[in-house]
Amino acid sequence: MTLYKLSGAGLGLSVLSIIAGAIVRATGSGDGCGSSWPSCNGRIIPSLNSAAEQIEFSHRAISGLLLIITLAIFLKSFSPSVNGVQKKVINYLTFFVIFEALIGAVIVLYEWVGLNSSIPRVIAVPLHLVNTFGLLAMYTVIFKLSKNSEKRIINLIDRNFKIVTFLFILAGATGSIAALADVLFPSESFVSGLVDDFDTTSALLTRLRVLHPLASTVLSILLFLESNRLQNFFNIKTFEIKSLVILGVALGTLNVLMNINIFLSVIHLLIADLLWITYIYKSLEKSYQFEIRTNNSTID
Repeated sequence: MTLYKLSGAGLGLSVLSIIAGAIVRATGSGDGCGSSWPSCNGRIIPSLNSAAEQIEFSHRAISGLLLIITLAIFLKSFSPSVNGVQKKVINYLTFFVIFEALIGAVIVLYEWVGLNSSIPRVIAVPLHLVNTFGLLAMYTVIFKLSKNSEKRIINLIDRNFKIVTFLFILAGATGSIAALADVLFPSESFVSGLVDDFDTTSALLTRLRVLHPLASTVLSILLFLESNRLQNFFNIKTFEIKSLVILGVALGTLNVLMNINIFLSVIHLLIADLLWITYIYKSLEKSYQFEIRTNNSTID
C-alpha cells in the first residue's frame, strides 16, 4: 500500500479507536477483559460471553490494528521516496501511537477502570485523550503531505495556531474529566446536576465539570475568528470548521440538558475529533498559500 492509503486508513482507524474507547468508558466496560493485557481475560481470542468483554475486546482489536498500520508506516519511512519532513512527522506519529497503547495498558493493568475514582485514573484519562489529539494531528499531517509530497510545512505554527491548539487540549482534557464524572457520579436530572456542580460537598470531579463548557465556549468563539482569518488572509474555505463548531456546541448543549446520553456523548466526541482534524487539515493550506505568495513576490 502507498503511504497515502496507509495514512488514510490509519486516520480512519484512529477516530474509530477513540470512539470505541469512549464507549468503553461510558458503559463501564473497561474491566471487560480483566486486568490482563494484551490478552483478554488471559486469552488472545476470548469467549466474548459478556457485553463488557465484547465492547472492551472490540476496542483493543481496533487499537491493535491501528498499531500495526502505524508500524507499517514507520517502516515505509525508510524508503527513499519518503522525504525528510514526512519522516519527521512519521516519527512523531509513531511515538503518539505507541504512547497511546502504553497508557491503555497501564490503565488496564492497574485496574483504573469501571468505577475507580483514584487520583491516578483522574490523571490518566485526560492524558489519554490529549495524546489522541497529537495522534490525530500527526496522521492528518502525513495524510496531507503524502497526498502531495512536494508540499512543505511553512507558516503553520503561528500565534493563532498555538492558542487554538492549547484551547483544543484544554477543552479535550476538561471534557474527559466531565465524562468520567458523569460515569462515576451520575446526576438524577439536569437541575440536580447543575446544583451538584456548585455544591462544595460534591466530589471534586463533579465540581470540575463546569470547566468543560467554559473552555469549549472560548474555543468555539476563537475558532470562528480563526476561520474568518484563514478565509480572508489565505483564501481558505472554512465552511466545514464553522459547521462542525455549531454542530458540536448544539450536541453538547443538548446532551447536558438531557442529563447526559451515551449516544449523544459519543457523537459529541466524534464531532470534536472531526473538528480538530479539519482545523489541522485547513491550517496546512496556509503553507501552500504562503509558498504561492513567496513565489509570486520572487517573480515580481
